[in-house]
Amino acid sequence: MGKFTFDTECDVVVVGGGGSGKMAAYIAAKEGGLSVVLLEKMEKTGGSSIYAEGQTAFNSVEQLERKVPPQHTGTPFDHYPTYAEGFNRYMDYSHQRANPDVVRMQLYNTAETIDIMRGLGIKYTDVMIYAYYQPYELNTFHRPEGLGEHMQEVLERACINAGVDIFTSTPAKKILMDEGKVVGIEALDSEGNTMTIGCKAVILASGGFGNNPELIKKYSWQYRNADHTFQCVPTQNTGDGLLMALECGADTDNIGPLMNIPCARGKTLTAQSNAAGSQPILWVNKHGVRFANEEVAFSFMNAGSSIIKQPECIVYSILDADAVKYYIEEGSDIGLGDFILWKQKLTRLQTELDEDVADGVAWKGDTIEELANNIGNIDAAAFVATVEEYNGFCETGVDTKFFKQKEWLKPVLKAPFYAINMTASVLVSCGGIRVNGDLQVTDKDYKPIPGLYATGMDASGLYGDAYNLDCPGTANGFAHASGRTAARHAIKVIKG
Repeated sequence: MGKFTFDTECDVVVVGGGGSGKMAAYIAAKEGGLSVVLLEKMEKTGGSSIYAEGQTAFNSVEQLERKVPPQHTGTPFDHYPTYAEGFNRYMDYSHQRANPDVVRMQLYNTAETIDIMRGLGIKYTDVMIYAYYQPYELNTFHRPEGLGEHMQEVLERACINAGVDIFTSTPAKKILMDEGKVVGIEALDSEGNTMTIGCKAVILASGGFGNNPELIKKYSWQYRNADHTFQCVPTQNTGDGLLMALECGADTDNIGPLMNIPCARGKTLTAQSNAAGSQPILWVNKHGVRFANEEVAFSFMNAGSSIIKQPECIVYSILDADAVKYYIEEGSDIGLGDFILWKQKLTRLQTELDEDVADGVAWKGDTIEELANNIGNIDAAAFVATVEEYNGFCETGVDTKFFKQKEWLKPVLKAPFYAINMTASVLVSCGGIRVNGDLQVTDKDYKPIPGLYATGMDASGLYGDAYNLDCPGTANGFAHASGRTAARHAIKVIKG
């Protein structure tokens, strides 16, 4: 292979062992009969995909068998969607910034993922929407038993059975090029030694750059979050694929959207104090003022985008004793998939609030003034005035400031009062490397770079400035569909 000497050679190297990487490796080995090496920098594979509860699909066998969705929301989309509806939702949600070729790839290939996973033993329990108050949400969310973690365990076994060589604790460092095409990759083995692998194609599946503050500052409109966020899921998606692709002459497209989710600082998504803080109750920033119609809580992406604009990304959710009682006895008004079930009774909430107050990550007061003093990092006078104004809106049932619906105008009147410290936690970034409909990486002239592919959250094409919640399960659906599509194109090229 020209100017390089390799330690070993294979047909395809896959960088990253999440959903897109393992699906690519599985298809290249199983269908193509190719020799495949999968490099995973962590101690085990899975990536962000193990935290994905379900995946999007259109015209799947599960939808065809079920015929109608389990929920009846009364919206125009209260049915299993057509390809046309899916295409228009992706394009409209992105304000036409999505790549139509990539969108069509998503539409026409996601259903096959369901077929493959069912063939590997996965059972799907529901096909539905994700949230109950998003009027344009499509019924695309396929929820598997065991969720994403089990899916990735099953897919890893399938890769091994297909002959894929999986190397963990082995980060890829550089794509090797000769005369403008991919010829290999440089990596570090588990002991830190440099190794080179010759190959005919590299499929990038490193999960984006959501865990790299410097890249967020450089590329994302949500750069304010970079120094103030925390990770509610322990991933290490630091832009490895993006940086290696740029060195090869790749171009970027719609780079910078982040999938943010409101989360109580220092807590996990399953914490009930986090659930309470994510409700459509009174939210204020460190200046003590409201900044949004808190009904954005019903869309975690909209909520995250609202929070991320606040000073230091600090937001306080304010509960009174009646609100605490309501969420304990009546349940959550929001749903965050399996992390927080819709109408789940938050029976541990009081215990968690007491613990959080003791730990200094939430605050309590017998008066609003005392609560403000205990928080400390808030404009107390403005906060007291905000609560008084908000209670006035609740009394009249008319919010003249943010136009929150009467149903969600719940006053803050009964002591004790609590403040939960919320922020926007980055889950993943949403693309960046420009690809075509075959997931080939393209240069500034839109020409494919021979032998180089980007999949999953490394690839752009589905998003505008934010993750698309109108098609729930989009990221996980795209991961598997894009990995499979890239592998099949590589098979065609390599086999001539």
